[in-house]
Amino acid sequence: MFLSCAFRSPLERIDQRTFNIHFQNLQWAYGRKSTWLCFEVETNKDSNSPVPLCSGVFQNQGDSKTPCHAEDCFLTWFQDMLSSDQDYQVTWYTSWSPCPECAGLVADFLATHTNVSLTIFAARLYYGQDPDYQQGLRRMDQKGARVRIMYYEGEKWESGVLYRLQGHYLGFMFLSHAFRDPIERISPKIFYYQFNNTTSLRDRTSSWLCFTVKTNKDSNSPASFLCGVFRNQAPPKTPCHAENCFLTWFNDLLSSDQDYQVTWYASWSPCADCAELVADFLATQRNVSLTIFAARLYYHREPEIQRGLRRMHQKGAQLHIMSLPEFQHCWENFVHNQGKQFQPWDGLNENHQLLDTQLQEILR
Repeated sequence: MFLSCAFRSPLERIDQRTFNIHFQNLQWAYGRKSTWLCFEVETNKDSNSPVPLCSGVFQNQGDSKTPCHAEDCFLTWFQDMLSSDQDYQVTWYTSWSPCPECAGLVADFLATHTNVSLTIFAARLYYGQDPDYQQGLRRMDQKGARVRIMYYEGEKWESGVLYRLQGHYLGFMFLSHAFRDPIERISPKIFYYQFNNTTSLRDRTSSWLCFTVKTNKDSNSPASFLCGVFRNQAPPKTPCHAENCFLTWFNDLLSSDQDYQVTWYASWSPCADCAELVADFLATQRNVSLTIFAARLYYHREPEIQRGLRRMHQKGAQLHIMSLPEFQHCWENFVHNQGKQFQPWDGLNENHQLLDTQLQEILR
């Protein structure tokens, strides 16, 4: 339940002085007590391409006894316009990342409104080293919110708001630390969009990796150990691909007296750099076996990509293309499916056969 907001309607714009003061991405921005939230809402009810619906600005309202934070103001206002037969893509540009209470509101909102996707660009991290604040960010991430640090993309107007950031990623180390752990599940919308195996898709720039880890330390039969989901993180200049995120996290869990059976279900096959990381990891961790099911092949005609896939295979990785059973497995184990059955898209089996043929030619 959202707090009662005295100012339910958003502002249309803010002046340049307000923006320069409150969106300056200082690492230690003492005295900036106001939170400003610039938003854009798009919908794709009648076409495959998102259509702008509305935009504006919210500021935190109220006093210390009855506060209404900017995130709460937006959600209170936004829920009144929602329609169950539309999908909404919401983008926030915020002066501060959400506090734990607002992060909880956002997570609960996304859990109950699966037709809404949310991307948050924060100018600064609010108490980024505090465990409670980090847990709030992780919970939003687990419910499907994409949380990023604002960075420089030139000088431009976003819904009437001019932003001229300096391009240094102060505080990003704290955000990376907050997302070191995997998320538990993803939304159905993300799964259908990111794991679609249509061979012509080039606009899916995110990589998602669902994983299971099994060990047989105490018996001959592997027992379930861990499972979760990673995705690529960070702005383009400082990327951490999903494979790298997994290996960095998994390396801290390894024990030399256990054998591990790892299975990945990835939206894209690894890039050349990640393939090298995987090959080197398997070469040094002989107690780890890895099976990779990829929904699609990433630039598979590039010689460097092909060499990377072959090297992984040579170091013991079992490479496959996801088929219907693997998509169903992911749907049942890694998606907030709310008891619904997986609905295959047109061409799933045909695309699998084509991609599998291409993969076998590469590995031959």
